[in-house]
Amino acid sequence: MSKTALVISGGGSKGAFAVGVLKAIYQHNPGLNFDLLIGTSTGALIAPLATSGSIPLLEQLYTTVKTDNVIETNNVGNRFLTADSIFGVGPLGKLIQQYYTDTFFQSLQAQPCNVLLATTCLQTATAVYFSTRKAAAVKGYEVVPLGKADHFRRAVMASACQPVFMPPIEVIPGAVPLRQYVDGGVREYAGIQLAIEQGADEIFVILLSSGLNKPVEKRYTQVPDILLRTIEIFTEDVGDNDLEMPQMYNKALDYLNSVRQNMKQSGMSDQQIGQLLSVPGNPLSNKRPVNLHVIRPDGDLGGGTGGLNFDPAEMKGMVAKGITVMNNYIAGLPPGSSILV
Repeated sequence: MSKTALVISGGGSKGAFAVGVLKAIYQHNPGLNFDLLIGTSTGALIAPLATSGSIPLLEQLYTTVKTDNVIETNNVGNRFLTADSIFGVGPLGKLIQQYYTDTFFQSLQAQPCNVLLATTCLQTATAVYFSTRKAAAVKGYEVVPLGKADHFRRAVMASACQPVFMPPIEVIPGAVPLRQYVDGGVREYAGIQLAIEQGADEIFVILLSSGLNKPVEKRYTQVPDILLRTIEIFTEDVGDNDLEMPQMYNKALDYLNSVRQNMKQSGMSDQQIGQLLSVPGNPLSNKRPVNLHVIRPDGDLGGGTGGLNFDPAEMKGMVAKGITVMNNYIAGLPPGSSILV
C-alpha cells in the first residue's frame, strides 16, 4: 500500500514559508491526506496542524507572533553563566499549551496518520522521533510512541529548542535513565530517510533554507550571534546530506533500471539478468525509488540568524513566498500528478 509523507525542516520563523507552501498545496488539492507527517524544530510545531482545515490557524500564528511571544531575551548575561540556555522559552511553552491541548492530542491520535517529531538525545547522541502512533522499527533511529498529551507537548518543545539558546527538555519527566532532548536538526534537518524507511512512496519535502550558501556580509561581534551562525552553517550542511542520499539512491535505481532494459533488449532473459545483477553486498538490493517533491526558497527568507527573529510583516512575506514557490512548482508538474485534482 502506497504512503504519502510530508517532511518539514527546521528554521524558526522561516516556518512561515512552509505555511505558504501548504496553503498552496491544499488550494490545488484540498482532499490530500498525508500518511506520515515528520517535523523538525519549527517543522514539529507545524506538522501536527498541517491539514487543510488547520491552515488558517497556522497562517494566523506564523504572521502574528513576535519574538517575545516565543523566547525571553532579557538578562542574557546572567543566564549565559548560570542557566541551561541563553534564552528562556516560557512564552513558547504557553503557546504550545494553548494550541496542543489534551483534546487536540486525543483527536490527533484518532486520525490514521502518524505525526513524528524529530529530537536529538543529549545522553545517547541519537536521533529520536516521538510519534503519535506506533511506527515500524527502523535501524539507525529510535521511534518512541507517545500516549500522553503532556509528553506530546514536551516533545514538540524539545524538537523546537535549539541547544545552548534554548533548554534541553525531558520529554518523559522522571524517566530512568535520564534522557534530555534538543532540536532534531542537530542530527537530522529533515526526516526524509525516516519517511522512506516507514514506507513512504511519495514525499513532499519543505526545506526552509535555500541551499545557495551565499555569504552573509556582516561582522559577527557577539557570542550569541556567533553561536547561532555556527549552528546555522552546521544545520544547512546536515540538511544537504539529508537530501543528497535519497536523491543519490533514486538516480542509482533509475540507472540500474535502464541497464536492465538494455540487457533485455539485447536478448537476455529475466533470469539471466537477475543472476548477473545479484551481486552480494549490493547496496541497492532493498532500495526502491521514491517520488520526491522538494520545495525550498530561491533566496534568503530573513528571520535573522537561526530564524529566531519573529517579525509579523517579514513572516507575511515568507508565507507569500511559499505560495509563489509552490504554485510555480505545481505549474511545472506533468498532468496527473497527485498534487493536482
